[in-house]
Amino acid sequence: MSAKLIAITGGIGSGKSVVSQLLRIMGYTVYDCDERAKWVMTHDEQLRSELCQLFGPDTYLHSTDGTWQLNRPYLSDIIFSSSDALNRMNSCVHPAVWRDIQTQLMAETKELFFFESAILYESGFDRLSSPDEVWAVSAPLELRIHRAMQRDNASREKILSRIASQMPQDEKDRRADHTIINDDSLSLIKQVRELLG
Repeated sequence: MSAKLIAITGGIGSGKSVVSQLLRIMGYTVYDCDERAKWVMTHDEQLRSELCQLFGPDTYLHSTDGTWQLNRPYLSDIIFSSSDALNRMNSCVHPAVWRDIQTQLMAETKELFFFESAILYESGFDRLSSPDEVWAVSAPLELRIHRAMQRDNASREKILSRIASQMPQDEKDRRADHTIINDDSLSLIKQVRELLG
């Protein structure tokens, strides 16, 4: 029997990575979609083939050790100049990440398996992965801005622009099965333990 699949999401600066780290300390597997997507884009042969068909053979470079490396500058120039190109890339990458999650999910020995995705709803990944539960991590806007500015050494304007590009936090909270409040006054550990039962 496979583990129960729980998605963790939240806006920039909400603290979803902190919740993920707490779960790891508790001994659970938490799959980081952003980090793992980088690995998948290099190691998944089906995805490599699809991206080369979409964007040309220069999408990957063959390195001296015999492995393929994603040509990030080349791909970035394409996808950041065209939202259509970004959407086409994501239509290949998201299913590849889901295949990778399924592989790890089937090998999971614990009852729960978590995956963290900042853009769970925006990307449609919630429909692709159909998690058993969604936990949204939520924090007041000004606190999120402050955290993100400190973490990324970025201007307020840049952080606000990134926040504006994501689904509003209250909409994420509304769609989620459970909301974890990370406002520096409530105990995250207590909230997580309560959700774990």
